This record gives sequence, structure tokens and C-alpha cells, in this order.
Amino acid sequence: MSYARGVLLTALATLTFVTLLITSSSLGAQAGAQAAAQAPRTVQDGVYTAVQASRGQALYAQRCAGCHGQALAGASAPALTGDLFTNKFRMEPLSALFIQIRYAMPPKAEANAQLTSEQAADLVAHVLKSNGFPAGQTDFPAADAANSPIGWPPGRGVGASSAPSPSWYSPTGNLAQLMRGVFFHNSNLIFSIQEAEAKDLPSPPITRPGELTTFDWGLMAYAGWPSVENASTALADASALLMLPGLRCENGRAAPNTEPDWIKFTDGMISVARRSYRLAQTKNKEALSKFTLDLSNACNACHRVYRDVGGRGGAGNTSGRCMHR
Repeated sequence: MSYARGVLLTALATLTFVTLLITSSSLGAQAGAQAAAQAPRTVQDGVYTAVQASRGQALYAQRCAGCHGQALAGASAPALTGDLFTNKFRMEPLSALFIQIRYAMPPKAEANAQLTSEQAADLVAHVLKSNGFPAGQTDFPAADAANSPIGWPPGRGVGASSAPSPSWYSPTGNLAQLMRGVFFHNSNLIFSIQEAEAKDLPSPPITRPGELTTFDWGLMAYAGWPSVENASTALADASALLMLPGLRCENGRAAPNTEPDWIKFTDGMISVARRSYRLAQTKNKEALSKFTLDLSNACNACHRVYRDVGGRGGAGNTSGRCMHR
């Protein structure tokens, strides 16, 4: 009797183990499928069709080849193929390329010469094909393409970290001067879109009144959406200076630009600043106003780790800056 009960208990334990094993495998497979479904798509995933690329090729020959070259290798305008091209857009979603084509090409186009969303999407397809990215089963959609989350393959890109040090420039000032001279007022100009229409941003008088300094008058020299675009590009391109070897903090400590967090935050700032630029190109006040939260978060992410947090420093004490929390 005892022997039979032992056999029964062993059988039940084995059955329980097998059931758990099968359930675990099933749940693991489901989790894997869900993770794959949630993974962001990239241009490697076939995000356009061959037919769409053919339409784009014909349009490119008519509207773009004169500046960018028949083979997209560049002429009076930059090349649209190769590592240098993909490196330019690698930190932004594919929507950035669409916005550039749709809203900024050809430069200074008359209203009746601007490309439609459908034409811009077709040109994006042609550019992707020309760069060797595979075609898929559905067109790159023109509808809401300015908000497409499709990205580029991961990687830091050409020249991001491999340039020989003799080719780098030495910084003139310290990190605080860079922040105050470039980042502070340009960020605030972008934030001001929450409060005012771009067209209502201060415009310069025809002649400079005596009460205005050259600095005050100069701040108003570029008004409207171009001033927002200028501020966004200043933030994006100045962020690369954060990676300059030799850059030092206000307290004399070397900027920690070899630390993974510093690199991550720099990449993040470039990404959101470029997105601000793209949204400024669309002249959509509501979209840019909402996106200013992302810009604020990008600033704060670095401040929380490397600036004055947790009681370290303050206006008169900067000893804790440029130290990882």
C-alpha cells in the first residue's frame, strides 16, 4: 500500500513538473512574440514597396537630380546615399527625412512648387532603396508621416567616436559658458512657443532705437518660425561640443564625456533638438508646444546626474558638478 502511494505521488509530481514546463514554455513564447511585436521598426524591416520607390525615382529625376545628382551622389547639394548621409539622420526617426523633403525641399520653394505628402513619401522610398534598404509589402504611408516612429539601425555612425584626436578642436570656454551662451536662451526661445505664436515673437524695428543695445536689437534680427529653427539647430549642433576632449566644468573638473551616461544624454539632446527643428519646419505650434516637454526632460536627465542634485552645490558652490551621482 505504501509502495503504491509512493508511485502515485511520484506520478503526480512528474505530471505537475511537465505541466509547469509546458506552461512556462508557452508563456515564454508569448512574451517573446509580444516583445517582437513591440520592438520599434527600422528601415531594415521593409517599410516601403518597390512600386513606391519606382514612383519616387521618376519624381527624383524631375525635381531633385539637378542638385543632388542623378545617382544621389551629390552635386550642388549633398549626397543622399552613403554613410555620411545615414549618419546625418541616424538619431532621428524616418519622419525627419520625410519632413526635410516635404517642407524644406526645394529650398525657398514657392507655395505652388512645394511637394505634396504623397510625393515626399515616394521620394523617401527611393532614397531608402538607393541606400540598399529592403522593400516590403506596404507603402511608406504619407498620412501622418511627420510622426512616423520608424527608425534607423542602431550604431553610432561615421566619425562619432573614431576620429583621430589631432583632428579635434580644443574648447575655448568651460561647460557653464557653453550652456549659458548657447543652450539657455535657445531652449527658452523654443519653450516660448507654448505662450506665443511664432509670428508674434519680437521683430526688429527698421532702425535701432537708442534705448536698445546692439545685443537686444540683434536678438530680434531673426523672427518668426526661422528663429525657432535657428534655436533648434543651435542646440543640436552645439551638443556635439559636449563631446570635445579637453572640455572642463566650471569647477575645473574634466567633463565626463567618456562616461556612458554622458554620451547617452548627449545623444538624447541632439535627438530632441533635431526633432524640435523638424516640428518647427512644419510650423505646427501645437505639436511643438507638446514636444517642449521632451526637450525639458532631455535637459533635466543630465542635470539630475551631473549638475546640482541632492544638496550638491548651488549658485555659489559648484564643487559637485560634472560628478556622476
